[in-house]
Amino acid sequence: MLVLSRRADESIVIQPADGADAKMTLAELFANGPIMITLLGGTGKRVKVGIDAPAQLAIRRKDE
Repeated sequence: MLVLSRRADESIVIQPADGADAKMTLAELFANGPIMITLLGGTGKRVKVGIDAPAQLAIRRKDE
């Protein structure tokens, strides 16, 4: 599980991982299971988010 902290108006990007076949269908991307998002708690203006996803997907903070 990847754990990220985010504030209001900050984002998380979920996309095919580097090296994943660009021609994979959605069914192939999710063949090993769905994306599971768990809110783990928060303090003040921050929220901790836990994300489990198939290895074919990359999860990154969207930093502007």
